[in-house]
Amino acid sequence: MRIHALAALLTAATGLAFAQTAPVIVISIDTLRADHLSAYGYSKVATPNLDSFAEHGTLFVNADAQAPLTLPSHASLFTSTYPFANRIQENAEVVPPNTVTLAGTLNSHGYRTAAFIGSVFLERRMGLDQGFEEYDCPFDFRVLSPMSGEIFFAGPAGNPYAVRDRRDGSIVVSSALRWLGAHRDEPVFLFLHLFDMHQPFKPGSDYDTQLAYVDRTLGNFKQALVRGGWWDRSVVVLLSDHGESLGEHGEASHGYFIYQSTLAVPLLVHWPAGAAPTPAHVTEPVGLIDLAPTLLEYLRLPLPPTFVGRSLLGARTAPRAVTGESVHAFDAFGWSPLRSLRLGDYKLIDAPRPELFHLGNDPHEARNLAANEPARLKSMQEELAKTLARYRPSAPPAQSNLSPAERAKLASLGYIAPGPRTGATGKRADPKDRMAEFRLYEDSQVMLYKGRLADAIATLLRILAQDPQNTLARRDLGGAYLEQKSYAKAKEALARVLLAAPKDYVTLYQLGLACEKLGLLQEAAAHLEAACAAAPDSIPSRNELENVRKRLK
Repeated sequence: MRIHALAALLTAATGLAFAQTAPVIVISIDTLRADHLSAYGYSKVATPNLDSFAEHGTLFVNADAQAPLTLPSHASLFTSTYPFANRIQENAEVVPPNTVTLAGTLNSHGYRTAAFIGSVFLERRMGLDQGFEEYDCPFDFRVLSPMSGEIFFAGPAGNPYAVRDRRDGSIVVSSALRWLGAHRDEPVFLFLHLFDMHQPFKPGSDYDTQLAYVDRTLGNFKQALVRGGWWDRSVVVLLSDHGESLGEHGEASHGYFIYQSTLAVPLLVHWPAGAAPTPAHVTEPVGLIDLAPTLLEYLRLPLPPTFVGRSLLGARTAPRAVTGESVHAFDAFGWSPLRSLRLGDYKLIDAPRPELFHLGNDPHEARNLAANEPARLKSMQEELAKTLARYRPSAPPAQSNLSPAERAKLASLGYIAPGPRTGATGKRADPKDRMAEFRLYEDSQVMLYKGRLADAIATLLRILAQDPQNTLARRDLGGAYLEQKSYAKAKEALARVLLAAPKDYVTLYQLGLACEKLGLLQEAAAHLEAACAAAPDSIPSRNELENVRKRLK
């Protein structure tokens, strides 16, 4: 059924006062593929509780995330803006202050707002706490590396959860229910984020085992909503921020490619009992970027001018274009970014070797039609280009947070150059053609994790022999040399990385350590000062800088 039919039914629903005060509950299950729910046709594991969130509601059959990474996807969800426009394109980037969000908009209209977070990737300092009166998130990771999309712990460990990257979904749910109990008679906006589907899993578990656990956990949550009188009067949304490749197209997890295995997400909306009957299924492609406008329209609240998504309740005469992207291969390795456009059954993945798929006939994107349908390929590329141009950010990219004095010190050492995301033009490698190198890099990470330094160094050198411009591999090589106490080799490797990524905290900090060990105290101080500027809350860099300054005196 087309979405404009949903509009006709909902506009005949309950009165204005009811819609404006309906509680709103949004549940995000991190890393959940749409096609692993029974409601979407999966048969290996039953998910009756998750499926039941579409009761007296709507299941959107073809919903896509705008990015296959946790923070960028949630940033698009809550700000109704594209990742390429809001520049939250990696997990380790910060939503700017004073950003207009769904939570802030609802709070300004009298809603009590709270979020209960299951993972460090939505940690408070990422900036998505804006608009939430309560942001229950015990993690305290203080160091960000946009180049690798990593977040590191670098603070005091007074809270045992501060050094962890996740907490169990049952804890998230129980905390949220306590908050609901304290705000029973008020309009509320509640956000829950569950991270149980994300690797690494508990010992003895796999993806479907975790799925069954999440199904039970949210089944308990739904029953609590029913018992507490929330279910019948609330808009309850169940979704995921992205999927998981599980080996499809050679990708083990997510974030590298933008095939449907990681972009397709479940989207189930339960409408309040007072609403008129709604279509059970909507097949038109939609994006998570459209959810915030949909909720605000249902609540009869004005749409912020910064929101660019479109309400799913509005009537349309033309198909909706849905876009997605991943720039991780570009940020980490200097290869081409990937962007997609979905229009009806067709999907374009724009890359040096573009791909065109008919998802109705080829849901697993195995048959590239680019050579067979050149006119359609060109038309969709032009449509994607128009979207990118229309929503191009008005402000220039954020510059380095180094002070002029700090920049001068680094410049005197020859280490100031554009960051990895600047100058993203020209011919770059297609990520499809670099899968062998990417897998080799993943192997090196396992070796580093297990302390096999010699093997990791040999693997990283092999990667760099094939691709000397692989900045992330070179950074990891420098870190491995540092751990191996090969300080001169560490300095050489890390200095080359800093030419490409002058704001990367990890590089600055490790280069400072290498210079200190080599007795180059002035250089060590310059790098550690820059590291402190890049991550002001990092206790290790502050302590190390103090030690170097004492030695200089």
